[in-house]
Amino acid sequence: MQFKFRSVVILAAAIAASGVVVAHLESAPNSGNGQQLDGSWVVDATVTGSGQLIKALLTCTPNGEVIETPSVATAVSTGHGGWIRLGNSEFALTVVYLHRDDNGALIGTSKVKSDFKVNQNFTEGSGRFETTVFDLNGNVVDTFAGFAQAKRIQPEALP
Repeated sequence: MQFKFRSVVILAAAIAASGVVVAHLESAPNSGNGQQLDGSWVVDATVTGSGQLIKALLTCTPNGEVIETPSVATAVSTGHGGWIRLGNSEFALTVVYLHRDDNGALIGTSKVKSDFKVNQNFTEGSGRFETTVFDLNGNVVDTFAGFAQAKRIQPEALP
């Protein structure tokens, strides 16, 4: 059970971490004029020391919100959080997840903090993440880190 829980937490954390890699020029929340994150992305992430590839879908809104859907359907909730601009093409995000056991009971949460840099065209990005896992009383039960990359989902017109 502990191994499965940690694997699920790792998956969710890596996915969340990789998501904040989208930007275009406009004004961003909490940063004055400059670039802002928005759009939907396909994320690939790995946890340091693990070769497991993790996939997710991530959406960033222009007003600083983040929603992430991990590839783990039942044990980890959709992630919710926010982003801020750190500098030129650099952003930080924090995403929180709920964790459930095999019976669906809430057993804890995790908080993923990430720093990312996007490319010049704002179509790809990469960065690192750190995850802290909490039990229901807010006690730290695990921590881990990793790296992620993402590609923006581009609209496609029918022929």
